[in-house]
Amino acid sequence: MTPERAHALLNRAEALLSTGLVREANAVLRAAVTARLPEALLLAARCALRDDDVIAARALAAEAEASSRAEDRPFLVPVARALALRAGAPGSAGCGAPGSASAVAAACDEQGHHDDAAELRLALAPEEAAARRHRGTARSRAVGWLARARLATSRRDAVAACRAGLALTDTPAPAHTLTDTRGDLVDIALDHALTSRDARAALHWGERRRAAPPAPTPEVGEVRAELRLARVRGEHDRIAYLEREVRRLSFAAGATRDPAVPLPDVVGALGDRALLMFISHRGRLVAVSVAGGRVRLHDCGDARTAARHVRAISLATASPAVAGPPGTGSAAPHAVAALDGLLRPAGERELVIVPSPELARVPWAALPSARGRAVSVAPSASCWSRAASRPLALDKRLWVAGPDLRHAWREVEALQQLHGGWFRSAVDDVLTAMAHVDVAHIAAHGVRQDELFSYLQLDDGPLHGHDLDDLTKVPPIVVLSACESGLARILLRRGARVVVESVRPVPDDRVVDLMIDLHAGLKHPAQALADAQARHGDLGFVCVGAG
Repeated sequence: MTPERAHALLNRAEALLSTGLVREANAVLRAAVTARLPEALLLAARCALRDDDVIAARALAAEAEASSRAEDRPFLVPVARALALRAGAPGSAGCGAPGSASAVAAACDEQGHHDDAAELRLALAPEEAAARRHRGTARSRAVGWLARARLATSRRDAVAACRAGLALTDTPAPAHTLTDTRGDLVDIALDHALTSRDARAALHWGERRRAAPPAPTPEVGEVRAELRLARVRGEHDRIAYLEREVRRLSFAAGATRDPAVPLPDVVGALGDRALLMFISHRGRLVAVSVAGGRVRLHDCGDARTAARHVRAISLATASPAVAGPPGTGSAAPHAVAALDGLLRPAGERELVIVPSPELARVPWAALPSARGRAVSVAPSASCWSRAASRPLALDKRLWVAGPDLRHAWREVEALQQLHGGWFRSAVDDVLTAMAHVDVAHIAAHGVRQDELFSYLQLDDGPLHGHDLDDLTKVPPIVVLSACESGLARILLRRGARVVVESVRPVPDDRVVDLMIDLHAGLKHPAQALADAQARHGDLGFVCVGAG
């Protein structure tokens, strides 16, 4: 292998690792590691550390050190030693002794490897890391603030350190770093908020945890265009390569986060509604309720237990042989009762729910307390507040039917007769039309993968999340009459106010009548959906955004 080829592979692996794609980075690294390139060995050691494989990490770091010495590249030796120490290799005793963590970190700094030095100090000499929090790169300073937050003896000092560190973490971590500094800082702040039973602080830090995905760049758009062409040609190897490129570029572009909406503004926008934000933290599930201007904190038990309840409902509704009457959830009564209890802090008010990952696929209409009740589900309180400020219009409607669904054309034809509008069925035609309508209704087969590659199957191929993420304008209301697609968050990010989607497979024989009733009351989407599912049975649809 030529040095040029080895370095090209290394650069690609670094880019993949920077987005968290450890498996993909390892696959690219194999050839470069075989060539014994020191940088490749170091990156492979970092991948092993991310996978908690300390034995492999130590071996790779030792080999990288030997290769660096053999090639007369001493400036890489401190990095190899730092990785070895982080993986548990023995070091010298005494903070100033050669081979100690302090000495190796100082050697990293001398060679310009400031982030590696900060990572090592955080792991083995946290007091030193905290003392150096005002020096080095933005990343190494953030690591120093994390050390300071961990060492703080008061809530005030810990939270101040968290805020200072988070101010330095607005861009993704470089490929060579291993610590999720931003996540760790938020977790420490949440620890203090929950320990002190400070509901407002828990709400604030729960919002900080919900970072928006990075904004697309022109380079991402170019790769997406190549990907569309490769799909048309059926070039499977190139498709796999371009999908990795889209994912890498999208996450490496920089996390352009929407600013959080101040809590008083959220409370004002709620009016008579109640907000329930669920936070999964250190294995516990907690809820922050906002109702009538009061903010309260509630312990909801073990997070894994809640996840099991959600799975129980999903399995029951997926099996007609054991399922009870429509909408009753009688096939999993214990799970339904337990999840229904989570809604108790909201009283009888109209609901806005910000779920934790464990609750992301709850069919809320299946719960007795939510039957016939307007429920809006949102990725964050700020997302809901921004969506609620967007106007709702119903004048121009787009109807889309995908292939291989018995109900699709009957559904859209019935709706078009009642409300007018236009039919479209090809990907490009649908994307173009979405910028010019108020309501888009897509009856198609949906497949949920990660956000960018979830898709709806249309006549000429899949409509992916990354296609929608390229749009500058989407309709205020999007109805996805499909099995779970995972596209709602992208549509909200692009400007939709409401997205109606299902969190489970959609039964063809009952969806048409439900959709007719939904569109009849679409001026109030969440209530219209609640009424329709109360009448026709819970089909797993939820109103995402501000209904």
